[in-house]
Amino acid sequence: MPTEDPPEDFDFNRRVGEGTEEFGVRVWHMLFPRIEEAERKLHGEYVQVVEDRSSLALDDRYLGAWRTGNLHTSAVFASLDALLTIKGVLESNVLPMTALYPMLRSAIENAALAIHLLAPADRDERLRRSYRAAADDAKWRAIFEDSFGTSGAREKRDRVHAEIRALIAARPSLGNPADFGLSMPSYTDLVAHADAVMRADPATSHNHQVSLVAWWQLLSGLSHGKSWAMIEALERSEAIVDVENESAHLRMTSSAAAVALALMRAVETLETALRLYGVRSSRAWAVLEDATEPPTVSYRALRGPANPAVDEDS
Repeated sequence: MPTEDPPEDFDFNRRVGEGTEEFGVRVWHMLFPRIEEAERKLHGEYVQVVEDRSSLALDDRYLGAWRTGNLHTSAVFASLDALLTIKGVLESNVLPMTALYPMLRSAIENAALAIHLLAPADRDERLRRSYRAAADDAKWRAIFEDSFGTSGAREKRDRVHAEIRALIAARPSLGNPADFGLSMPSYTDLVAHADAVMRADPATSHNHQVSLVAWWQLLSGLSHGKSWAMIEALERSEAIVDVENESAHLRMTSSAAAVALALMRAVETLETALRLYGVRSSRAWAVLEDATEPPTVSYRALRGPANPAVDEDS
């Protein structure tokens, strides 16, 4: 590990302050029940029951193959799965050097995607975001299948895009389907948006000095094994110093406190996504525009006998 013009007494080792690690472990154990509560919600009625005339139930008329909220529920389940895995590792009193950071990054990214899809009170904006997420899924699936050698990958993607534009045409307030852009925001934008939503949420205590985006950037650097991120985040010990070369071989380890702080932000992000889901899936939280929507009908009835079945590859 070289440094830029280190002073003569430069200490390559770096350890957190006394008591910090014990504090980090206490935070882990404070967060575990919150992860368990998120699991209960995701596997129980909280997520499974979407009330008739709720905002989410009324969205289904315009979502075609993406009805029943599969875009945001897939994201929150992926976020929970990462947190449960982290919880299991930490409960075994194992603290890997960097292996937990990709999972923390995944937990934040997926919860941020769900927040992006659920946050708007306006139906048109929720639909726009859902269509773009669906198109993004189709794009990456086609790229994967093309690399895998699957025939017809791009044709499947084009059929998905055609279905999305047909759904847009069914809601005139969305404008001309041909003019509708299908590109997703970057993950930086998704995480920044999630941070803004959380800061505005009175149910979330926000006295964090470091933004969610900064945490996500650090976790991304650690996930990709970037030197800058490892120098920034990891503890350094057992330095074997080469004085003439002004460098050292080091043992690098994760701090319990650093993991605890990142885990706290990931749990908060998932909790915010679940609160938004509860609002959108409950009839009691319906907004004024929901009252003007036509009665909900089954997807089969909505399609009607003249319309072809949705392609299973969509």
